[in-house]
Formats: sequence, structure tokens, C-alpha cells
Amino acid sequence: MNILISIIKLLGGLALLIYGMKILSTNLKKLSGGKLEKFLVSATDNMFKGLLTGIVITVATQSSSATTIIVVGLVNSEILKLKNAIPIIMGANIGTTITSQILRLANIDSSSWLSLLTPAVLAPMFLLIGVFMLETAKNQKKNNMGEMMIGIGLLFTGMISMIDIASGFSDLPILSEMLSKLSNPILGVLAGAFITMIVQSSSATVGILQALSTTGMVTYATTIPIILGQNIGTCGTSILASMGGSKNAKRTAAVHLYFNLIGTVIFLIFIYAYQFFIGFSFWQDTVDMGQIANFHTIFNVVSTILLFPFINGIEKLTMITIRDKKGTDDDDDDESDYLAVLNRLDERVANIPNIAIMNSTDVIEKMGEIAQKNFKRSVKLLDDFQMKKLEKIAEREKAINKMEQVVTGFLVGIGNLDLSEQENITVNALLNIQSEFEKIGDYAYRFSETVEDMHERNVKISEEAQENFARICTMTQDSILTTLQAFKQKDLNLIVEIEAMKEFAEVQKDKYKKAHIQRLKEKTCHVESGIAYIELLTICEKIMDHCLNVSIATMNYMTNENFVTKQEFFKKIYDTQSDLLKDKLNECSCRYAN
Repeated sequence: MNILISIIKLLGGLALLIYGMKILSTNLKKLSGGKLEKFLVSATDNMFKGLLTGIVITVATQSSSATTIIVVGLVNSEILKLKNAIPIIMGANIGTTITSQILRLANIDSSSWLSLLTPAVLAPMFLLIGVFMLETAKNQKKNNMGEMMIGIGLLFTGMISMIDIASGFSDLPILSEMLSKLSNPILGVLAGAFITMIVQSSSATVGILQALSTTGMVTYATTIPIILGQNIGTCGTSILASMGGSKNAKRTAAVHLYFNLIGTVIFLIFIYAYQFFIGFSFWQDTVDMGQIANFHTIFNVVSTILLFPFINGIEKLTMITIRDKKGTDDDDDDESDYLAVLNRLDERVANIPNIAIMNSTDVIEKMGEIAQKNFKRSVKLLDDFQMKKLEKIAEREKAINKMEQVVTGFLVGIGNLDLSEQENITVNALLNIQSEFEKIGDYAYRFSETVEDMHERNVKISEEAQENFARICTMTQDSILTTLQAFKQKDLNLIVEIEAMKEFAEVQKDKYKKAHIQRLKEKTCHVESGIAYIELLTICEKIMDHCLNVSIATMNYMTNENFVTKQEFFKKIYDTQSDLLKDKLNECSCRYAN
């Protein structure tokens, strides 16, 4: 019963240590306001700087897993390249050894003035400072700093508790027997990996080993395989983080695994080959907390030195094991191909406004591109109706709807951050733009449904109507393409061109409707075909309306203004760009008039 109680207390100490690390990491991220991620992105122009960056970020967050998860998110969002992520991950492995070096302070002689740096003294000190800061905090920044101090205090408190409990295990034969079995390299590595995957922290696993070393029963033979194994186990966190991500996100997690796996295999071969043929004189000697920390550091530093020159090879290995899909024909793609772009809306970069806005913009551009292609394919159905192509159009429409749903939620989340005035205008504009592209997609699909109905009832449009309608379809298609260009390039000339096309199309549409009424009177056109013709013309008109709405929203965050109504937008265009508008109208007349 006493053993069970002691184990529960030991696990309670471990829980405090892990929780303290989590609080420390979380509040440090809040204090940085996304600067950690920005630092990661900006400090990767060469491999050595990337390595140092990984070390610094991991020392700051006290978690290699946290650093790796951030890196996976940045690669998933295509902000970091896979090759640039590799040295950061290597640096994270070195940075995580600092925790065990800090915890070794518990071994400091209590008679020395350095005893002031022991966890037994630092724990209450940090807790006291943290509570004081929380009680006197007048802003969120000070509150986060107080919580960070408490996190450090809990980390040390957990370690003290583990040491106190573990020191009482020295007389337990079962512990001695278990540690003896773990000196087997295979069992030791598996135990280290398993424990680390459970507690989700390599530092916690090393902390457990350090606490057990106070019993005087932990030897080098036991320590080495467990530490080698925990480096493999820590990869579980990054693998979980990459699930559902892009190919490169999965490759980033694979880099973490391969690096630790290769390093472990190299050390196992060298150490156990030497032990078998020659033998280490200290192999069965007991270890203390400092020696465990030192081996942990030596392993990660040497592994990095050995594998750093082979970064390109590790990248190629991940490319071989996690392959890209073979290129597909434009008409053979599926909804999942389109939805892959949603990987850019990664919650791990959602708290960095400029990156989150950039990624949202990329997804909205993709929505517009799919809508444009859907309209083009819907028009083609008039000449070559195929049910398979109609089904593909419907599939793409579902993808647009899904993207609209996800990007709306993501943008609303960004809107809740502490944004600048310009960022607020941009987020509001993007919310409007993505809604307009979704509506363009809806009308493109409605166009295909109308064509399907015409096909089922064998309704044909007269030759004269076909010629006029072909011009309207071309104008609509060009209008969507120009809208996409204006949105991507933030070009005022293109925005004016969209207004010109819309104005010219309205004149042409009225003319075509009058000609259609005349054909009905002369009975050269059937009523059923006439209804279908008017419906298709109306759809094109609606699409061009939504293109103009995209232009208005684009101009909002281009000029840092807010055009509440179309009248305000038109006044701006006609007052300041009247000559350009006339030129664009003349171009439309030459290009589209019959």
C-alpha cells in the first residue's frame, strides 16, 4: 500500500512538472505576440542561423515539442520551406537539453552559496513572485508574466516532489530488478520511447530518470538506452501535429523522426560495439542528476554535428518516403485536391495577424479560381453536355462552399486579435470578398443546372441568340479573370476595367433582350428556348455584379477607405478615373461589340 501511495505521489510530482512547463510555454507565447513564429521565419536564411534559432526558441519555451509543432504549422502554411525547417528541428533537440541541466541544480551542495540556485529555493521564490504579479497586474502582459513565473515555480516544485519520493525507493528490490532489465538496449530504448510518448515530453522523461538517480540504483547501463529512446518518443507529438496537414507538414514530422532515429542507431552501434569488444570501465557505475543531464546534452549535440552536413540527404529521404501524388488532369481532380489549400489556415499560425491574413488571402484566391473554372466548364456544357462533367462541376461547388465555411471562421478568429486599423479593414474586406466569390461559384453551378434542364428537354437556342450569348459569356469569363487579377495585384486600372465591362455588358444585354423579344414576335424562337436564354443572360449579369462587389471590397483595403454603398464607389471612380474609364469602355466596344 505504501508503494502504491509513493507511486501516486511520484506521478503527482511529474504532473506538476509537466503542467509547469505547459504554463511557462503558453504564457511565453502570449507575451511574444507571435514574435516567436516571426523570429523562426526571419532567421532561416542560412542553415547555421536556423540551428541557432531552434536552440534559442526551445530554451525559451522549455519544449522541443512546442518548437517542432510551430515549425510543422509554418511549413504546413508554406511559410517555411522544408529544407529550412530541418536545422531548426536539430537546434530544438539541443535546446531541450537545457531543462535537464537546470534540474541538475538539485544536486548542488546545500552548504554552498550556490544552494540559492537549487529548485528547493527557486520554486517558492518564483511562485511568490508569480502570485504577487498576478495580484497586482493591471494589464494582460503583466498577468501573463505572473503566470509564467508560476509555471517555473511549479516545474521546480514538481521536480522536488519527485526527488523526495524517489529517494525512498532505494530499498525496493522490484525497482532494482526493473532498472536492471532496462539496461538491455532494446528494452531500455522502447521504455524511454514509450514513457515519452505517454507524457508528451522528453524533458519530463529525463526528469523522471534524474529523480530515480537519487536512489543510487541508476547506472550508465540503464541511463543510456532510456535517453536514446526518449528522443524517439518525443517525435510522437510532431507526428500527431502533422496529421491532416500538407505533404510537407508530414515530411517535417518525418524529419524529426529520422533525425532522432538515425542518431539513436549510430549511438547504439558505437556504444554497444565498444562495450562488447572493449568495455567501458564505468558501465555499471551509478549516475547522478548531472551525469544524466550531460549525456542527454552530449547525445543531442553530437547527433547534430554528425547529421548537420547531411541535411539535403534527410530532405530527400522524406521526399522518397512521403511522395507527392502524380499530376492529374484538370478534369480528373477531386474535391480533396481543392480543399488541400485549407491547410494554410493552420491554427498554429492563427495568432500571427500578418501571416494569418496572407494565408486567408491565398485560400480566397483559390476560391475565385475554382469559381472561374466552374463557369468556363459550365459554358462548355452548352456544346458538349456530359453528365460526368456536370458531376465534377457539382463537386467543385461543394469544395467552394466548404472553403467559404472554413475561411469565414478563420477570419472571424483573426478579427478577435489585437489588430491595427489597416489589418481590421483588410479582414473585413476579405470576409466580403470570400462571400462574393462563393456567390460567383453558386451562379456558375446554377448555369450548369440550367444547361442540364435544357439538355433533358431538348431545348436549343437559335443561331443568332447563340452568337450574342457567346459574347456575353466571353465578357463574363473575362470579368471573373480580371477580378481575380485585380484582387491578387491590387491594381486600380483593373478595377476600373471591371466597372467598364459591367457597364458595357448591361448595354449589350438590353440590346440582346430586345432582339430576343423581336424573335419571339417573328416566331423564329420558341418560348421554352427564350426562357432558358433569358435565365442564362441573368446569371451572367449576376456574376458580373458580384465581380464588381469584389472590386469594391478590394479597393476598400487598397485605399484604406470604406465604401459603404456602390454609389460611393462609383463616385470615386467617375470623379478620379473618368478618362481611364472611357478608354476601357472603348476597349470593350472594340473587343465585344458585334
